[in-house]
Order: sequence, then structure tokens, then C-alpha cells
Amino acid sequence: MPSRRSLLAALAVAPLAAPGLVRAQGAYPARPVRIVIPFAAGGPTDIVARLLADRMAARMGQPFIVDPRPGAGGAIAAEAVARAAPDGHTLLIGTATTHAVNPALQGPRLPFHPVRDFAPIAQVARVPIVLVANPALQVNDLGSFIALVRARSGQLNYGSSGTGSMGHLASVLLLQQLGVQATHVPYRGSAPMSADLIAGRLDFASDALASIAPFVRDGRVRALAIATPGRATALPDLPTFEQAGLPGYQAYTWNVVFAPTGTPAPIVAALNAAFNAVVAEPDVARRLEEMGQPPVTGTTPADTAAFIAAELAKWEPIVKASGATAN
Repeated sequence: MPSRRSLLAALAVAPLAAPGLVRAQGAYPARPVRIVIPFAAGGPTDIVARLLADRMAARMGQPFIVDPRPGAGGAIAAEAVARAAPDGHTLLIGTATTHAVNPALQGPRLPFHPVRDFAPIAQVARVPIVLVANPALQVNDLGSFIALVRARSGQLNYGSSGTGSMGHLASVLLLQQLGVQATHVPYRGSAPMSADLIAGRLDFASDALASIAPFVRDGRVRALAIATPGRATALPDLPTFEQAGLPGYQAYTWNVVFAPTGTPAPIVAALNAAFNAVVAEPDVARRLEEMGQPPVTGTTPADTAAFIAAELAKWEPIVKASGATAN
């Protein structure tokens, strides 16, 4: 993987290419804008995209159309946007999977480069990872969980929505930080994993707040800590890892808007301002919070470039340590 300095440099200059295109094409947007998403319709990313698309259309004066392109862990969608014309009419809502995990997982086989092929626009949401346990495990908080997993290192198991998923990698990171081992049990999605956790066939799991919150609220699983800097409105009583006694542990996926590299700087700036304004609208922010995907506001393209570089550097060694492969 390239160095952090080279990642930042590439991300910073990408949106500055072809400035004459803006003058040549006239007002932007000149036609409907496609927002490509890397997962199927009806999922959390799709819901976020449609919420934002409606408001972006009202602000920008053209329809914003959500275009789901699922498959290959998000690589199909990302490649489609990377190869699109750099005119601001094709955007991607990328995630930690598309831009931080897959580059480490697939390496040179990935059909796009997470830095060189994209102009970052803005961050719009972060999806916290929550550590949850089956109530039968008899741990009530993070401290008792840590004591148990250290006392029974190698004896417990944990589930995830799939090998190489953010839930899997978050658990690998946690176990590394605690210096313990546990057996990974991968599933094909969060729903079957949650069912086995509830049934007691799994001891614990790390899963996205949006997926696991309903089971926490009805008491079928026990939430121990949330892996973001602040608490989440969806589970306001749940402490962060730092508040619960384990500083330095953070894990979340996210939604970031990208355009193809070479998109003119004025278009990048216009999109950045519009997405930031939409996410800051009180009803949009409230809806995102309710969905377990807290909004991120006020980011610049440069902020977003630095964030992506940091996420790439963070998750590459975790992917390698996890043993996950693209096969």
C-alpha cells in the first residue's frame, strides 16, 4: 500500500484536475445526478442515499437518482464510478468496505485504486460498531467481559456478518488490543448471525449499531460498549469503550461521498457545500440518528482525504491479521 503521505497528496490534488470543464459545460448540474451505492436496495446505505438524494435534488435543481450496484464487496459500484466521466453527474457513496477494507483484502486485483481514482467530496455519516454478548454469557459491562475473555482466552466464539466484514475486523482489533484469542464464526449477513447470538450459539459479536440496536432494546442481546468517540442517540445509555475503561479502541464503518478523479474543483466545492447543508438539516440529522447512522457535518474535501488515508492505514494490518482473503 502507498504511504500515508502519498495517499494524502493524491487525494488532495485529485479534484483539482480539468478546471476548464466547468466553464465548458455551463451551470452544474446540467442533468440528473446518479448516486451509485455499493449494496442492495433497502439496506442502510440505500436508505441514507435516498434520504440525501431527495434533499440534494431540492437544493441543486436536478434529480439525484440512487443507483444500487451490489456485488464483489462494493467493488462493482466503486469501479463504475471510478470509470465514469469526471463531470459531477456520477457519484458514489463509499464505505469502509469499498475504500479501506477491500484495498487490503484484494490488493492489486482490485479494479480501482481507492485514492487515485476518486475525488473525495464529504463525509455524511458514521455507523458505530457495538460489542454485544448473549445474556447467558453473564457479563453485564465491558469490564466483566474483558475479565472473562482473558480468563477463557481461546475458549469463546464470536460471530460476524462475514469474513472481512467490519464486524469481523472490529472483533479482531479488540482481541488484539486485549491480547486474547477467540474463535471466529462467519455468517452470510447480520441477520443469521444475530439469530445465532440470540439463540446462544455464539458468545459475543461486534455489529453495526443500525443492525443490532433492535435486539438490544428488546433485551435479546446485551450491549457492552459502542466503539465511537461519543455515545449514540439510538442507544443513549450505552457507554463508549473509553467511558467503559478501554481507551484507544474505535471501530465504525461510514458513508463518504466520492466523485471520479478529475472532477473540477468548483463542482467538488458545490457538492461539498450542498451535502454538508443537507446533513445538517435538523430532520435529516434526526432521521440519521434514529437509524443508528449518526451524521457527520462540516467536513471539507481535504478533511475527507485525510480521513480516508487514516482509515486505509488503520485497517490494512487488521485485515492481514484477520486472515481474511478475497476468495
